[in-house]
Amino acid sequence: MMKKTTMHHFRIPLAGALFGVMMILSCLARPALAGPSGVAGTALFEQFPMLYQGVAVEGMGGAFTAVANDENAPFYNPAGLDNIQDTTFAILNISGEVSYPTLYPNLYNSVQGLGSGNTSGYINAFNNVAGQTMYARVGDWSNYTTHDFSIGILSNNQMAAVANATPTTNNLASAAALSDTGIVVSGAMGFFNHHLQIGGTIMGLEQYFFNLPALSVTQVSSFSSTLTSNLANGFGIVGNLGAIYHFDAPLNPTIGASILNVGTASFGSAGSLPQIINTGIGIDPDIGFGQLIADIDYVDITNYLYYTGDSLWLHTRFGVQYKFPYILTLSAGVYEGYPTVGAGIDLWAARLNASYYTEEASPIPGLEPNHILALQVAFGWM
Repeated sequence: MMKKTTMHHFRIPLAGALFGVMMILSCLARPALAGPSGVAGTALFEQFPMLYQGVAVEGMGGAFTAVANDENAPFYNPAGLDNIQDTTFAILNISGEVSYPTLYPNLYNSVQGLGSGNTSGYINAFNNVAGQTMYARVGDWSNYTTHDFSIGILSNNQMAAVANATPTTNNLASAAALSDTGIVVSGAMGFFNHHLQIGGTIMGLEQYFFNLPALSVTQVSSFSSTLTSNLANGFGIVGNLGAIYHFDAPLNPTIGASILNVGTASFGSAGSLPQIINTGIGIDPDIGFGQLIADIDYVDITNYLYYTGDSLWLHTRFGVQYKFPYILTLSAGVYEGYPTVGAGIDLWAARLNASYYTEEASPIPGLEPNHILALQVAFGWM
């Protein structure tokens, strides 16, 4: 079970601490070396620029920037590795999620057996799911994580699809898929008695990317060959950087900031992932029984990812998590204006996490909600 770092009463000038954090962020927030392409130009879902989503974090609304404290820290804010005191070794750490209700079963049954010349059959099938969205992900983050260090093998595979509101012969739906596999190494260090924490992650990943904004009847009827002919891949080096500052004040408040995909991560013909800058404030109070954390994040402050003129809610994450002294963890939050819930069971050799959240596929919350169920199962030394 992870434990938080014990903070001793050691004060440094607030202005000096904030100056240090801001100096770090000013170096990180330089303009991207190249314009985002590939998946960065695919606005089906915001999950794509995240190379890995922690199911436990999703349960608390995806808000983790200022309170990162477990093996998910390398992907949200690597500075949080300095909050970890125990060691875990997840030999197998599988997670998956899918939108619910999903359009796939109905659509698959409708198109099963249709020939390439049955244009009206395909149009009718897609008319039955017109405007519906689907998202699915499966991944593995097998890792060794201890105080200030984490290393592991990542495999993360995502896909998203939206059926056209008015299906036609040349535009039944749009679809995109992203797959990343490689090695992740992350480290952190605490300064001023761990009040200021700085961390970084480096990843060497092979990425595969597929995107068709307008799937035709011909392409759907021979989807395997369509996928093969439109699949791009490339190898890239990806970096994340982050900082957290702990204040000596009631409720142990924290502030944090992270830069994901520093400088825009390039994967050759597979395109690139946009640089995302996130900030957050949190609390980590000493309650004497279990551990309580709460966080509110503002994500993508430079607006790389979201639509211009979008709602403030789409940038906002809020979450609360309570770990009982043994076994059970409960969480809740708000993600893009929608409620989230999560629960976890932590045993010595196994861990189970489940969460529910909603992804908004439009610039305005409430227009195109995509409800997602997520599950994680890990085995090893927990």
